[in-house]
Amino acid sequence: MKISHFPNNLPRNADEVYPNIIDAIRKTDDLVEGDMNADAALIWSVLWYGKMSGNKKVWDHYRQQSKPVIVIEVGGLIRNKTWKLGINGINRDADFAVENYMPSDRLSKFGIALQRWKEDGEYVLICGQHGHSQQWIDMPDMDTYYKKTILAIRKVTDKPIVVRSHPRFREGLHWSCDTEWYKKQGVTWNIPKHIQQTYDSFDLEHMLKHTYCTISHSSNAGISSVIQGVPAVVSEHSLAYEVGTQLDTWLSKPDRANWLNKMTYIEWFPDEIGTQWLRLRDRLT
Repeated sequence: MKISHFPNNLPRNADEVYPNIIDAIRKTDDLVEGDMNADAALIWSVLWYGKMSGNKKVWDHYRQQSKPVIVIEVGGLIRNKTWKLGINGINRDADFAVENYMPSDRLSKFGIALQRWKEDGEYVLICGQHGHSQQWIDMPDMDTYYKKTILAIRKVTDKPIVVRSHPRFREGLHWSCDTEWYKKQGVTWNIPKHIQQTYDSFDLEHMLKHTYCTISHSSNAGISSVIQGVPAVVSEHSLAYEVGTQLDTWLSKPDRANWLNKMTYIEWFPDEIGTQWLRLRDRLT
């Protein structure tokens, strides 16, 4: 196969894993740069923002021709240490070459212990997402999303609600002219705090210690929530979907063991990501 990559559209943290992926592809296929007519494209994320904005043109062009797009995305298990490599999307929209049941042989590499499901908490936490992502393409504007979600929550609980924006997309509640409506609904908002000496890790884990349940669309917040034992209301696009809950089945707490096994076959450390490329290549060929 001829696979084209687009190194001008990379974020600053790409050096953590991108060279390993490039080396792996070069061992099996013809890797070219900036070619819009190759057999497949390799891009970083589906967030059309900053240096990655140029990837939208690549995505649209290749998908309109029904050609595969291989997508690199930061992991949700150990952020900026593990990475996802999938076909035609991210999260549950992507093909990661994972079956319904996967072995537990990779679990020890991650050192993750599932926490017991929580029975209570101080507030419901709504986690926003970046509005310029392909993941948000058919979603309403953020303010509308927040309001609809809050009204749905109020049908089942009167617990306080905290809305937490995406670190790089703070539109919606914080800047809304309708702040009085939110106050009447018992809503406060939270701006993520950057953890010092990290590239882009934030204080979600601290927030989860006090959270009754989380609500998100498809972000890594759902994964973190489930691992920490906080029930997560998510959409079908989320990788936490099979262990999530819904507002109409309030706070179900499913078994998570096989789900975590599968997650360890979705996320890979840089020195082993070539293995995931070979798994994906079998799907492509």
